[in-house]
Amino acid sequence: MRLSTQYMFQNNINSLSSSMNTANGISMRLSAGQRLLNPSDDPSGAAQAIMYQNSLANMKQFDSARGFAKDALNFEDNTLNSLGNILTKNLSEKIVAAGKGTMSDADRQAVATELQGIRDNMLDLGNAKNSNGRYVFAGYNTGTAPFEKDGTYIGGNTAMTQIVADSTEMQVGHTGSDVFMSGTPDDLLAQLDSAIAALNTPITDDAGREALQKTLDGVNVSIKKGIDNLGRIQAEVGTNLQQIDALNATSMVQQINVESSLQETVGSDYSTFITLVSQSKMAEFSLNASMMVFQTMQKMNIFNM
Repeated sequence: MRLSTQYMFQNNINSLSSSMNTANGISMRLSAGQRLLNPSDDPSGAAQAIMYQNSLANMKQFDSARGFAKDALNFEDNTLNSLGNILTKNLSEKIVAAGKGTMSDADRQAVATELQGIRDNMLDLGNAKNSNGRYVFAGYNTGTAPFEKDGTYIGGNTAMTQIVADSTEMQVGHTGSDVFMSGTPDDLLAQLDSAIAALNTPITDDAGREALQKTLDGVNVSIKKGIDNLGRIQAEVGTNLQQIDALNATSMVQQINVESSLQETVGSDYSTFITLVSQSKMAEFSLNASMMVFQTMQKMNIFNM
């Protein structure tokens, strides 16, 4: 079979063009760092890649949510620790000592002044703000101080929650009424107010002394209940912080697995990179061979007529 010079020339041009396209395609994939550049390259792979990307986006959103939750819980935990130091640092002993008959009115007034300072510190903690200027113990009413100066709780009645993982909603704070037992017979601020008022009242007889002792005994009972209540709340905060750490660890493993699957799907994994480098060398060899053949044919007399 005799081949025309035009056919041979065109066939060589086609071969050279094909080699160039192959080389360019591999070069683009190496530059992009992945095999899959367009959905048309692998429609099913592209759809799978989108699924993995959406999954990673959701995981990162939950990561951010857990970051917010952890910051809120850590700030609350620090504030609760400060409150615990106030409640447990000889407060009960001071109140018991104030009920002793050996104290004068002036002595009791001095204790009342000390208790007033403690009470004011507790109120300040109840109206504590986080780094964003939001009130910690106000529930969802974070823009308004939860406690008035007289100790009345006016904050929200619902504690803040945060979705920290699929189907996992977590409480990330407590209301001031829960922490200070506001509105109950053991309201800490109200009980301290009653102790301060009783200690500032002069005692003139045994009846007055008995009334003072009864008031102070009731305050001490409420303080002990407040300490127990505070321990319960701190345990809840600690448990939630541990759960967040566990969720973060699980999420990290899941993200590594999904990212690995995504890399394999789009061809950005190490194995595919090695394959592309090998293909690039083969394409370069093929392109050089085609160019040499083309240049040789151009020099032949038959093509220079």
